[in-house]
Parts: sequence; structure tokens; C-alpha cells
Amino acid sequence: MRRFSLNCSRLLLAFLFGSTCSRGMRALQFSSLPSSSIRQHRFQWRLAQQGMSKETGKQSLPSKTRRLLGKREQYSKNRLNEASNNDVPNEKKRKKSQYLDRPKIEKKDKKLKASTFSMNNQFSEKMSEMVRRNNSGMNLTQSYCDSVLGLCVAANEWDSVLEVMDVMKDQYLAQQRSSYRTCLQSCFECGNGEAAEKILNAMVAAQYIPDPIDLSLVVMALCKQSDYEEENRWWKRALSLLGKTENSSEEKKVVPVEAYDAVLSCMVKAKNWKPAVRLLHKMKQGIQVDPPLHPVPSLSTYRLVIESCAAANQAEQAFQTLTSAIKNGLKPTPYTFELVISALSQKLQWRRALQLLDTMDELDVRKSTVIYNLIISACAKSGELRAAQHLLRKMRKDGVKPDIFSFNSVLTACASSSRWKDALTVLDQCHREPGVEPDVISYTNAIRACTRGRKTSRAIAIFETLQDRKLPLDNYAYAAIIDACAKGRMWERALEFLEEMKKNGVEPNAVTYSSAINACGNGGQWQKSLELLDEMKDKRMEVNLFSYNAAITALSKASRRLARRSTRDSHLLRLSDAHEQTFDFDEEQLWIKALDLLEKMELDGLEPDGFSYSAAITCLGSGGRWEEALDLIQRMQSGGPTSRPNKIAYTAAISACGRSGRHKEASKLFLDMKEQGLRPDCVAYNALFSAFRVAQMPQQSLQLWQEMTGKNSVKPRKIASAKEASAVSPDIITVTNVIASLARSDDGAMMDYVDDVFDEAVKRGIILGKDNLDSEFEIDLHGMSFPVARAAVRYVLREIKKSNHEGKELEDVTFITGVGRAETGSHGFQFNEEEKQLGKQVKSLRDYVQEILTTDFEPPIKSTVPKLAKGTVVVDKKVIPLLSAK
Repeated sequence: MRRFSLNCSRLLLAFLFGSTCSRGMRALQFSSLPSSSIRQHRFQWRLAQQGMSKETGKQSLPSKTRRLLGKREQYSKNRLNEASNNDVPNEKKRKKSQYLDRPKIEKKDKKLKASTFSMNNQFSEKMSEMVRRNNSGMNLTQSYCDSVLGLCVAANEWDSVLEVMDVMKDQYLAQQRSSYRTCLQSCFECGNGEAAEKILNAMVAAQYIPDPIDLSLVVMALCKQSDYEEENRWWKRALSLLGKTENSSEEKKVVPVEAYDAVLSCMVKAKNWKPAVRLLHKMKQGIQVDPPLHPVPSLSTYRLVIESCAAANQAEQAFQTLTSAIKNGLKPTPYTFELVISALSQKLQWRRALQLLDTMDELDVRKSTVIYNLIISACAKSGELRAAQHLLRKMRKDGVKPDIFSFNSVLTACASSSRWKDALTVLDQCHREPGVEPDVISYTNAIRACTRGRKTSRAIAIFETLQDRKLPLDNYAYAAIIDACAKGRMWERALEFLEEMKKNGVEPNAVTYSSAINACGNGGQWQKSLELLDEMKDKRMEVNLFSYNAAITALSKASRRLARRSTRDSHLLRLSDAHEQTFDFDEEQLWIKALDLLEKMELDGLEPDGFSYSAAITCLGSGGRWEEALDLIQRMQSGGPTSRPNKIAYTAAISACGRSGRHKEASKLFLDMKEQGLRPDCVAYNALFSAFRVAQMPQQSLQLWQEMTGKNSVKPRKIASAKEASAVSPDIITVTNVIASLARSDDGAMMDYVDDVFDEAVKRGIILGKDNLDSEFEIDLHGMSFPVARAAVRYVLREIKKSNHEGKELEDVTFITGVGRAETGSHGFQFNEEEKQLGKQVKSLRDYVQEILTTDFEPPIKSTVPKLAKGTVVVDKKVIPLLSAK
């Protein structure tokens, strides 16, 4: 009966384990033969297998391992063949792929070989020992035969399984529950999950009900195989098996938590955070029923879920999972807190990270320097200097020693927020901290902080200290000090540092050259900027977008400077030769060079962005090249997202149209600007006002002014809505342009609007502030344009007459004008022929004020110029009550 049972078990094992391969069919054939015939056939078959193994050179490895390694070798060969079939330009890419693939494959194979080699040695030794003992007539125990059987199953040596079963038959031993448990244990130890699944199926077929330990061994074996082969399908099968274990045990015992942790560990490597969170949720729900369906999640369970969320960059979910673990009475380890804080820091969620730091204090969890550094870095990147400084102080208070990374993070925050004094304080603290020495990064951040704080001299002093300490200087340090020189308009010193770094063997990169180009541009040395750009190309350096933009910006700054100088020279006219002045605003033709740089960018395969176009349009605007400016605006509108017209581009284009009196084009650009969702600022309004003034469009200027100030008394089509305009406050340039435009009108009624504009400007504090009024009866007109000075005289006399009616005592009124040239356009606009003719008739602002006193009032006012104060015009107080403005 025992012999019959053994044969039935052998048939069942052979069928279940061998049904998927020819070996299983051969096992069925063996089971119908006598024992001696079985041994003879098996011996001949193993000899044939050994011969085949010698030809392939892999006789030391079991068949399962040979197939796995064969797949890896074939995969590697296919990847190399694909790379070799690519074109020649992809040679670098091919080498990179080979470099990346080879260590990964070798790592996996090395891990698999180590496991299978150890298992195969044990299998060979145990098999030889068992055969020797059996042949010598020794009694073999059940546990001993079970262990050898487990090694055979784990090694996928199913033919050896029959050999072990024959030995067990000779020893009058049969398969028991312990045999299946031993096989599962062996499969787990060597990571053969596929064989473990087959054992589990055989166990069920033999009417043995697997207990939680059996199931956990299968799950962990599948996870181990997933780790070896780095394939997701194995741990997914393990997860599926866990879902079927809720009612698997008669005693309602749950699968140990280690099996769940094994599955979660695979999810961490696969960065599958959603299944991990779902599994944890299922475990928490399963413990709320009686009897429980799942084990209680352990601290390692929560840690693995947190690790999977952190690996997938899911900071919020990691934070929620950690909070849940604490609510369930668990005390997370410092490493668990570090995982969550690291994820929060990457998302710059520094407030949440600070909450966890307080939680660590409450739970008495040890805080490390790494944890503090992560939060300080997040605060620094978010520009939260005060929080970073507080954490640095808290580190010392908690007994955690700060390192150089701690100080550098705080210095980064100082640089980002332009707090140069705080940067110097932190640098001094770093000097005094035991065991910490400032490095080149520390000094570089301090230089950047001083640069942003416009403290160029201090930045240079810090750089000299850096040189004295003999620390290795890099491109970042030189780029920082050159940028400081650029901000301080010290272009010569910037070029000195550029030459110094070359002598010290530090090859300038694109950032360093761009900073030097910017320094030359700020210093008005646009020629030097272009020379540096050519130098980059001569060195075959890749000129990037930032370098080109720096060069175009240098041209735009130079063009604005030339435009202001030309405008100032044209406005400071000696009225005797005003008609001989010319108005050449772009004598260097900088706009042509700007367009050339845009063309070179495209030839180099770079797409100009909004900054590039805006700087070029600024050059065009300064030169009054409105047609070219409109062309660039159209190119920007049809370009990609990074080249869309911005506020600067629109304003510069409106300015270009305004200088040429193209008020229709300027108005259309203004409307397009708003339709694109860009709210015009005061500079854009002033550009449009300038266009209306040059084109002699007083009605449009008045309308725009009234809409800008919220006083819509004129009915034509609105250019700006009241809501948009109310957010923009006019300035002195706005007032000057509007008054100049209205004063040119032939309509005498426009003077009433001039008075209204001036009244509004005074109410807003734009003009006639305290610096213009020595007293109520002494008014400084020096520096005002003729139209504004005229409106000021009318306003002052009108207000003094009003105060007289209120019973205030009158005094002589003194207008301070100066005796020099007439500044007929000190706020940045050109004269028309009418103003030039006016300049021929008067010699100075003083003469002009005396003139309007006789023409603008009834009766005409006869003013005097004191002998001891020839820069003033005095109006007798007796005539004020009789005045009325025309």
C-alpha cells in the first residue's frame, strides 16, 4: 500500500511539475517502468545532458539559470546590433548606450549567478551524499530527504526529483506536508518563485491546505525572483496571490506582515506608489474585522510605502502616510523622517518640512545634520532667508553640528534675497565654526549677495580674500565677480578679471563670457561686447542664447543712451541757432547690428526668445525704425511660446512708431497688447502719448489722459478701459507729453483742458511738490518745459487769486526761472516747428514767462526782473486781484 501511494505521488509530482516541458513527459514515461529501468534511462539522459552542457560551457548551472542567462546575452547582443546599424552621427550615442547597459546586465547576472551557484553546489553535494548513504544501507530521515527534494525543486531539476523519490521509496518514506514546506523554503532561499507556485498547486492537489507560512514563502519567493530578474510580472503575481489569501486558512490566521513588506519592497524599486498606498489601505481595513483578514501594518510597512511615494516624487502622499503611522501609535525612525523631508524639500514645501521637524521633537526622534540641511536648502530655494537662519540657530541649540553645506545653503538664500549684510554675517559665522572652513562656494554666494545688493566694492573685496586663501577658483566664482562688475558699471575691471582667469588656467565658459559682454554693455562699450562674442566663436565655443541676448542687450542699452543724449542735446537749444539743429537719434546704426545678431542666432540653430526680440525692438524704437519693429512683432506673434511679444517688446514698438508720428500703428499695438492679456504700464502709456504728440493729435491725447485718470468726459472710442487705466498712475513724462500735445492745438479752448490736466497733476503730487515751492509765493519753474511752465504760471496765479478771495494776505509772486538756456524739452520729446519758431522770439525761460504773463492774462501783467536776482520774474501783488486767465 505504501509503495502504491509513493508511485501515485510520483505520478502526481511528475505531471504537475513537468507538464510544461518535455522533461515532464519523460517523467510520466519513467513512472511506468521498473525501478532499475528508470535508473538506467535516467542515467543515460543525464549523461547526454552533461555532454550538451560541456559543449555550451555551462554544465555548472541548472537549466532554469541557463535559459535566463541566454535571454540576457541575446538581449545584450540585440542592443549592440541595433547600435551598430545606426548612422555615423549616432556613434557617440551608441557608445553611451553600451556604457549604460553593460553594468546593469552584469549586475543582474552577477547577483543571479551568486545565488544559483550556491544553490547548485548544495544540490550536487546533497544528491551525491544521499545516493552514497542509500547505497551503503544507511537509514535516511524524513527531514533529510525533504531537504534534498527541496533543493531539486528549487534548482528546477525535475528529473532529480524522481531520483529522490526513488530513494525515499527504498527508505520506506513518503511525501508529507513537511516535504512541501521544505520545497517552498528552498524556493524562497534561491528566489525561484515560479517553482514555488508549482509546489503550491501540487500541495492543493494533494489535498493539503496551505497555511499562512506556506503562502508567505511563495509570495516572498516571487518577490525575490522579481528582484533578481527585475521584472514586474513576478511581484504582481505575488500581489495577486495576497488578494486570494483572505479565506485561505481554516483557523483564519493571516499571512505574516513580512510577505506584504516583500511586495512593497518590489513596488519601491518599480516606483509604483499607487498600488503600495492601496495595499496599505487594504491592510488597515482588514484589521478592523473579526477575525482580521490582514496583518497589522508594521513600521517597516509604512516605511516602504513612504519610500515608494518618495521614489515617485509624491511628497504629499508620503507626508500623509507618515502622519497616519504616527496616529497609529508608531514611532518612525530618523531615516523615515528623512525620506519624507527629502521629498517635501524637492517640492519646496518647507513649511510641511518644519512641521515634521517639530513632530520629531515631540516624539524625541534624533535629528541629523542631513535632515536640517534638506530643510535649509528648501528654504533657501524658496527665498525664505529668515526661516533658513532660524534653522541654523536651532541646529546649534539642538546639539546638531552644522557643516559647510548648512552654511552654503543659508548663503544661497542671502544671495537670492539680495541680503548682503546677512551674507557677510553668515560667512563670518562659518569662519568661526569649529571644524568648518568656507569653501569657494561660500565665497561665491557671498559675492552674489553683494552683487544683487549693488555693493560691487564689497564683492571685489570678498573675491580678493578668496584669492588670498589660495582656494581653487572656478568659472562660477569668476562669473560672479564679473557679474558684480557689470552691475557696478566697471567694465574695465570685468575685462581684467576675464584676462586673469585665462592666465590662471581657468577656461571661460559661456556664462562667464555673457557676464563680461553684459558688463561692457552696461558701460556703453557695445564694441567690446561684439568683440567678446566674436572671441567665443573664434574659440569654437558654443554661443548659447544667453550670450547672444547679452550682446543684443548691450546694443539696446547703448541705443537708449544715444537716443537720450541726442534728445537732450536737441532740447538744450540756444534759441539763436535752434533752426540749425538736427535730430539724428541712431548715428551708430545700432539697430542694424541688432538685426544681424538675430540672423546669426537663427543660422546657429538658436530660436530667439522674447528677451532677444524685445532688446532688438528697443534698438529699433530708439532709432525710430517703426516698420522693422512691426515686422519683429509679427514674427514674435507667429513664433513659439517662448517668443511671444511681451510688455517690453510692445512698448518699444509703440515708441518706435511714436518717434515717427505713426499714431495709428501705435494705437493698434496698444490694443493688441491688451488683447494678449498684457496690462500696459506707465512706460507704454507714455510711448502712446508721445506718438499722439508728435502726430499733433491733441484730442486723442486728451481722451487717453481722461481714461487714464478716470475722468471720461470725451465720448470717442476708448483706447483703455477705466479699470485698466486706474491701475496705472501718470508721471511727469505723461503730464509733459499731454500738455505739450494740447498746447499745440489751434483750438483756444484746449487751454482750459491744459489747466485741467495740470490741476489733476498737482492733486496727484506729480508736479509742484514741496521741492518746487520755497513758499506759497515763490515757485521754481527751472527745468520745466515751456508748455508745462506756462501751465504752472496760470495755475499758481489762479490759486493765489482764489486764496485772496478767502481773506488771505497777498505777497509779491516770484517765479524762479534761471538765466541760462531754455530747457524746452527736458522730459524726453522733440520740438516741432512751432516751438522752434517760439525759440527764435525768446532767449530764455525767463523771457518766455514774461511773455505769457502779457499774452495769457487780462489785463496783461507787467513783471519785473530784480537786479540782484536776474534768474527770477516778480509779479506785483497789487495786480493779482484784477487778473483773469484767457
